[in-house]
Amino acid sequence: MLAAALAAAGCAAMPGTGGGVRTIEVLGFTGCPNTPTILANTRMAIARLGQNASVAYIDQERLPEGDTRRGWPTPTVLVDGRDLFGMPAPTSAEMGCRKYPGGAPSVDEIAERLGSR
Repeated sequence: MLAAALAAAGCAAMPGTGGGVRTIEVLGFTGCPNTPTILANTRMAIARLGQNASVAYIDQERLPEGDTRRGWPTPTVLVDGRDLFGMPAPTSAEMGCRKYPGGAPSVDEIAERLGSR
């Protein structure tokens, strides 16, 4: 029954988790003004949807130089390694800031996108 509920909510089990918790990564770094907002909004969206997921905050400044997650502009929400808002994967590990149209995505915007996956 749980698997059916997760499928209806757009959750697929991640490979290697045995149908367990889906991990969502919020990438950011200290000083980025939108990172705390997106982190909080992502957590609230997951709670609203009732998804079996965990949110991991990834400090890009602590990642190894060659880790391509450093190349995503900050803040970015990754689900199964893909950008929640459809941005193509980076080709380098160069860090930068991300500007969302209208500011940081709301809980509703994040929930809508998470629910469609």
